[in-house]
Amino acid sequence: MADAINHGLADESATPPPAAATRTLSPAEEQAEYEKRRSTSWRIIVDPDTFALTSDTKGLSLYKSMYLLPATYSGRYPGSSSEVLFTISGKLKLFDYPIFFAYSQKSFLQAFNGADSKPFRDNNFNPEVFYRFKPINRARWLNLGADFGLEHESNGRELPDSRSWNRLYFAPFYEHQGTLVYWKWWYRLPEDQKRAVTDPKRDDNPDIQDYLGYTELQVQQRMFTRHQASTLVRYNPTTGRGAFSLRYSVPGPGENFFWTAYFWQGYGESLLDYNRSVTRVGLGISVAR
Repeated sequence: MADAINHGLADESATPPPAAATRTLSPAEEQAEYEKRRSTSWRIIVDPDTFALTSDTKGLSLYKSMYLLPATYSGRYPGSSSEVLFTISGKLKLFDYPIFFAYSQKSFLQAFNGADSKPFRDNNFNPEVFYRFKPINRARWLNLGADFGLEHESNGRELPDSRSWNRLYFAPFYEHQGTLVYWKWWYRLPEDQKRAVTDPKRDDNPDIQDYLGYTELQVQQRMFTRHQASTLVRYNPTTGRGAFSLRYSVPGPGENFFWTAYFWQGYGESLLDYNRSVTRVGLGISVAR
């Protein structure tokens, strides 16, 4: 009995004192902590309190929206042709400068089309390199920043289904608290249209800007308890063609998992369908918004 009492007293005395109350960090300490987090290299950074699109984390990080929609419906692809839609995207900060290499991919899988061996109807491959201006003292710059980049997008198909283009772009953005406004403008690098239609070096889609225009506006808004609405708008006033997309996501189990609803109306959801208007709704999950 005495041993038990002594053992209990020993355990009690070994218990560490309560931790001191959390101290409020000064602005300088908050900045130092931010720089420390930003300097972490060679691991994928997932920060639910920042926008993946405009984060400037050192090393490998998420970039454009990344989602998996196993249930989608489009009148253009009904029944067994109904598609699973998913995206992957990441970026790598190079040489400790605000220069990034990024890769994104969007895929349309007809997983229910057993008659045709469940094909990928289209895959869109999108590598790019860009310089990001994002000042540390963001309040002084009115929370503004900008990207200057070069990107390639293609679907890797053979003629006549081959699609590709190259663009120089400028994208100013405003990011503050729960709001991101990202306005991207581009100039398409010209390609040779005089080659034979059977020549793979010929411009496969000379009229793509008639449908996708010269600019797109993205707005991402956080609300409630980590809900987020993400919209994309494109419009060419000359042709009257464009697109509108909405994704709404709510927290799921875990810190970086979100239930997602998806809507698309217009041109350019996929490169193969750039000149066909598509309406689609879908449900799934997101890991980057």
